[in-house]
Amino acid sequence: MKIRLQDLTKQYRYTTAVNNLNLEINSGEFLVVLGSSGSGKSTTLNMLAGLEAPTSGYIFFNEHIVNQTPPGKRDIALVFQSYALYPHMKVYDNIAFPLKIRKEKNIHQKVIETAGMLGLSVLLQKYPKELSGGEKQRVALARALVRKPQVFLMDEPLSNLDAPLRLSARGELKRLQRKSNITTIYVTHDQTEALTLGDRIAIMDKGALQQIGTPDEIYQKPHNTFVAGFVGTPPMNMAQISIRNTNSFVLGEMTIEFPASLPARTDIILGIRPEKLSIVPASTPYTIPCMVEHREYLGHESLTHVKITPTITWYVKDVVEGVKTGDRMGLQVSPDDIHWFDPVTKMRIGK
Repeated sequence: MKIRLQDLTKQYRYTTAVNNLNLEINSGEFLVVLGSSGSGKSTTLNMLAGLEAPTSGYIFFNEHIVNQTPPGKRDIALVFQSYALYPHMKVYDNIAFPLKIRKEKNIHQKVIETAGMLGLSVLLQKYPKELSGGEKQRVALARALVRKPQVFLMDEPLSNLDAPLRLSARGELKRLQRKSNITTIYVTHDQTEALTLGDRIAIMDKGALQQIGTPDEIYQKPHNTFVAGFVGTPPMNMAQISIRNTNSFVLGEMTIEFPASLPARTDIILGIRPEKLSIVPASTPYTIPCMVEHREYLGHESLTHVKITPTITWYVKDVVEGVKTGDRMGLQVSPDDIHWFDPVTKMRIGK
């Protein structure tokens, strides 16, 4: 199923929840809609499901407008954060329910096959209250998958799981989606889920689409400062700087050459990912001077908080040992790893 949103807008009395959204989802694609609370991602999902009507704009399923099509006629399956299992029904009946209400044939065979695919065969006679969070999540997926809909709509289905279960569930979910080849739209505020699950990611903020692209495109080439600061743990280090002439600027006590390919300007925002910075001795030439404020041990690496200027603190991911709070050090970075943004529009400049 190919899905297209054209100028889609949803307004409430005092708010515009989704503002002129244009988006295409390819058939069989796993699209993740990423955003914080209030970004419009869940409202978009509800309009796709038919649970809310757009104020204006159009929703196309295979180039047919479905704005007025009721939820039951859209051939979609919903998976919620709460799982929404029927507590009085056993696992078998929860999975079979969508088939029974449609009076489909071979219900038993379809339930057994789907349960086997998700490792639920031994749980079919249990009630939801007897299941773990991970098992409930798999039952909810099985109920959605059993009737082979044209579209999966998923609203943060893994957020109630603890970290180890989320990790295994992500892999399971991606495997099932690839096997079924069902167009999937997955809403989340968790960037790890977005980067690991999505064929593409659509990032929303305040009802507007900020960027859509592959996980690599989103991370390596953010379109604006919002995306740069939202994706990445910790987020991209940024600073607004003044250019002293046409080819250089000063950051702290360091003069850095301004790329000749970028248009001349007096101010610019630069961004550097924490893993692209290296902590070196303060005596090292051509470095950005800094003072170590705090250091967090993460096992395979450390996260160091460094003060660049009295008002700018950056993060550095590194494996350097022996660095202590209060140490005066230097930061090295390759010019190729610097991102540039316009201070007025906040949009990316250059490649």
